[in-house]
Amino acid sequence: MLHSTKPKLQVVILAGGTGTRLWPLSRESKPKQFQKLVGQTSLFQAAVKRARLVAKPADIFIATNKRYIREVRQQAPKIPLKNILSEPAFRDTATCLGYATTVLESRTPGGVMAVLYADHLIADSTELTRKLKAAAEVAANGQLVIIEVQSQYPATQLGWVKLGRRLGKTKDEEIFAFAGFKEKPNLKKAIEFHNSKNYLWNTGLYVWRTDVLLAKYRQHLPVTARRLKKISKHLKNKILIAKEYAACEKISVDYGIMERVAKSEVTILPATLGWSDVGTWESLKNELSENTENLIEANHIGINTTGCLIRGDNKKLIATAGVKDLVIVDTPDALLVCAKSEAGKIKKLVEKLPKKLL
Repeated sequence: MLHSTKPKLQVVILAGGTGTRLWPLSRESKPKQFQKLVGQTSLFQAAVKRARLVAKPADIFIATNKRYIREVRQQAPKIPLKNILSEPAFRDTATCLGYATTVLESRTPGGVMAVLYADHLIADSTELTRKLKAAAEVAANGQLVIIEVQSQYPATQLGWVKLGRRLGKTKDEEIFAFAGFKEKPNLKKAIEFHNSKNYLWNTGLYVWRTDVLLAKYRQHLPVTARRLKKISKHLKNKILIAKEYAACEKISVDYGIMERVAKSEVTILPATLGWSDVGTWESLKNELSENTENLIEANHIGINTTGCLIRGDNKKLIATAGVKDLVIVDTPDALLVCAKSEAGKIKKLVEKLPKKLL
């Protein structure tokens, strides 16, 4: 068992993505995290609600692109304005999290920080709360902690992690060693991972101490680390921050940090969260309904229609006959029809669109 005082937990919610794979509902002006994809609140608002279970508003930070600041303030008015961190440029998650960690370290040196995503779907908030608190105890001792979940199907569009040996328990939660990342496998490998008890989906739900993570940046991303150090000395200078931020390496935190640290520095907490990254229309369909069922939020009439996701604004009737496993999404200015299995390629489709449809 690990012995540690209960550390105060700070939460960073990543909310800057453009969500192109969920086009045409998700747009640059209002990407998927700010949309009501599930229920009556946006995915972002759901993430803030989850964060509130482990942290006060003063300890919740939102990392988002500058174009979404107004949306963040409207949807999460209780988060202090100084806690909304504006990304001056798109430089992927290593730079985004490095900047957020730099800000948190300046305010609470050596504090424990959890990373949540504004566009993830998590059905069991109670389980997440337990895991975050347990992860904070482990992270307080200097470990980089990942909360991972059992696979629900052989996903080829998600990353996986391999479980190492059982290390013991916190007060209530089992913890395991980390044996490596397996990025987006082919279908044969994905089936192998899914059928094994030794592999979990990589959620990207991280918990670590801010000073520990910044030390890993100095070791593994030295160029970015030097830029972040300059930023740390001028946190009120927006011009300098924008310049240094844009000069950081464009790389994800998974590739830039987590795949480069020693395996012994990482600890895994398995969890059952009802988790989905809602990365594609297919993943949304898989999470919310059975394979052969239809997931419909539209004015729809169908004959011999199975396994489809159909969304519309209820003003226009969508009629289907003799179709299977389709994604149909109707918006005022665009209509998407694609095979469910091809939903992961919508990002490439979006690259061909005129600017006015993005």
